[in-house]
Amino acid sequence: MVPALLSIGTSHTLYAQQRTVSGKVIDMGNTAPIHGANIHYEGHRKPVTTNFSGEFKFNPERSLPLKLITSLVGYENDTTYIKDNQPIIIRLKRDIKKLAETQVYGYQTAAKTQIAQQVNALSLSENRNRSLAEVLKTVSGVQLLQTGSTISKPIINGLYGNRLAILNDGMKLESQQWGNDHAPEIDVYAAHSITVVKGAESLRYGGEALGGAVLLSSKPWNKVDSLRGQISVNGFTNGKGMQGALNLEGNSPIPGLKWTLNGNYTKSGNRKTPDYYLNNTGQRIYNLNAAVDYQYKNANVEVSYKQYHNEAGILSSTHIGDLASFQERIAYGRPYPSEIFGFSYGIEAPRQEVKHDVLQLAYNQQLSSDKTLSIKYAFQNNHRKEYDKRRAGRSATPSMDMILRSHALDVSYTVEGIDQKLITGLQAQTQVNNNVVGTFNTPLIPNYSAVNIGAYGIYQWQRNRLAYELGARYDFKNFDAAGYDFYGKPYGGDNQFHNLSTNLGVSYSIDNHMVLKSNLGLAWRAPSAQELYSQNIHQSTARYERGDASLKAEKGLKWITSLNIHEKKNFLNIDVYANFINHYIYVKPTSEYIQNLSGTFPIWQYSQNNALLTGIDIQGRYLIKENLEYSANSSFIYARNLDDHNYLPLIPPLSYTHEIAYLVKVNHNWMKDLKFALGQEVYAKQFMSTASMEMAPPPPAYQLINGSISLGSLLGNNKLQTRLLVENLLNSKYKSYTDLFRYYSHGVGRNVQLTINYTF
Repeated sequence: MVPALLSIGTSHTLYAQQRTVSGKVIDMGNTAPIHGANIHYEGHRKPVTTNFSGEFKFNPERSLPLKLITSLVGYENDTTYIKDNQPIIIRLKRDIKKLAETQVYGYQTAAKTQIAQQVNALSLSENRNRSLAEVLKTVSGVQLLQTGSTISKPIINGLYGNRLAILNDGMKLESQQWGNDHAPEIDVYAAHSITVVKGAESLRYGGEALGGAVLLSSKPWNKVDSLRGQISVNGFTNGKGMQGALNLEGNSPIPGLKWTLNGNYTKSGNRKTPDYYLNNTGQRIYNLNAAVDYQYKNANVEVSYKQYHNEAGILSSTHIGDLASFQERIAYGRPYPSEIFGFSYGIEAPRQEVKHDVLQLAYNQQLSSDKTLSIKYAFQNNHRKEYDKRRAGRSATPSMDMILRSHALDVSYTVEGIDQKLITGLQAQTQVNNNVVGTFNTPLIPNYSAVNIGAYGIYQWQRNRLAYELGARYDFKNFDAAGYDFYGKPYGGDNQFHNLSTNLGVSYSIDNHMVLKSNLGLAWRAPSAQELYSQNIHQSTARYERGDASLKAEKGLKWITSLNIHEKKNFLNIDVYANFINHYIYVKPTSEYIQNLSGTFPIWQYSQNNALLTGIDIQGRYLIKENLEYSANSSFIYARNLDDHNYLPLIPPLSYTHEIAYLVKVNHNWMKDLKFALGQEVYAKQFMSTASMEMAPPPPAYQLINGSISLGSLLGNNKLQTRLLVENLLNSKYKSYTDLFRYYSHGVGRNVQLTINYTF
């Protein structure tokens, strides 16, 4: 009897062990394996998790059949019935709404093969009061090219200026971007999202996207559903600055008609290093943005107007009397005590004033379920004035006064199928740049007119885990310049450039947490008027610039590969790239100097050589605990002049920035959340520099410590966000290698900033 019972029990155990359920969970759209999916059967609470291959295996405690429930954030739950021991395939369908809510790690995947990174929404909200370049610093691979404390522009993978396309609501910013001291005329307050594209993007955005693109987008009109707004107030100690902004949006009594309106004003005075004021570094900024959109059936028309107005002082101690004094100043590396006058809101010569107006029209028509037509037009008027220290009462008269007017038309036609898309487009642009008479000075660049025409086609195809993109573009540019030099001799000429650009991109979904992308692009850029013809003192950079009319167009071949790993709020992104540029144009100091009534200035010469830029960008975030997270990013660039066998100038050094943040959920009366953050910025010395390219050796390595406290509150149904930020907490003295004024002064010291945003 006992042996019989043992036999029955043993056979039952063996039967239970042999009853195995196994299978694989994949994405319904691209068939990629899904890692981390939770599987449990009805009546059993403890789930089984799929491995990196999306596979699972377990021995159920109940007999078949079983009801399996599979779940994962970002996907719809799946219910599958198991009747036997055969391996099964479970296909999960993406939950678009929940996926959008959970992807807060800042990586944009909308363009299948495009290697792009979006500025984190929280970071954008906290930094709207800053310049575009300062906001983009949070993206790996982006650094700052500065002209003192008030002017900055972005550097992406070592390239800047006219090698980057900046698009605001789909149209390229057209301004005097050829100057290293010319910051982009962009109002960050008007942007709902900002994306950095790191590939060679001439295909989509034209010849000035050799190094990538920055895409700014306003709030989508389908999210404007009632009268809403935000009031922002900001104050900061370094410069004793103040800023106010108002954003409004809403519907009109006319069905389908919506509107947005925002404006802001900033005022600041002299900035301060840890131990001295920077004389004449005040700033005034006035911005206004308005737009209306009318939706009728499958078409919509949008009209918008943007105005950007910036007045900025230039550090006065950069203009130095004679050659001996200039050389002494470079060696001294800071203003003399006699040039430090304390704090003031005044802005005097040398200074610059820029006003940029944009009128934009857009028409979009859904022709059918798979065909879309888009037509955009933009008129831009850029008026730049630069003032110098002059005698005979002429300091109030600009020494450089230029007006650039641009007309641009962009037409695109899209045909989209289930797994493929074809985009064709035509872009046309005309520009006229005139020097305003009455400056009593020889213009830095001549008058010119330009005509640009480009046509492109992009084919995208996706099958399972793979997505491909193949495209080509043809550009033609006519550039006609005419001017008179200091001696009254005419110069200029009619130049024509044309080029064929191509692009090949691949994206592979390793699983639901890992995406590998690779992009190979052939791009180009025609030389600017400054690079070809400049022959005078550029006041804002404190140097005499000499162009070269024989310069050829730059042609670049950039390969970039990106690996993105993400799981819930954790992510790691690694970008590796190599960019070969034929006829790379750069400016370098000569051993010559020129002296006039304003002082002594070094002569810098434009030149070109073949160049290679390679590097790596790493960015990540790790949730240590539910309310404690660590984030970091690092960038390294190796940039070589292949002809002269030396290093390229103005390449950012190795950098590493990181932050640890602690979030407390309060939920007490009107208080909702409290966040503490402590961060560090570390910048190495630029050892990869060439002495002949510098007026002084690169500055030593330095670090900056930053800390902040943020409080989120609810006042009824409205949100109140308060943030106290301390930058350069230790008041460290430093010089940035990519600051054009590092020869004359140090960087700014401690700054305490209070920001209050009220959203209603």
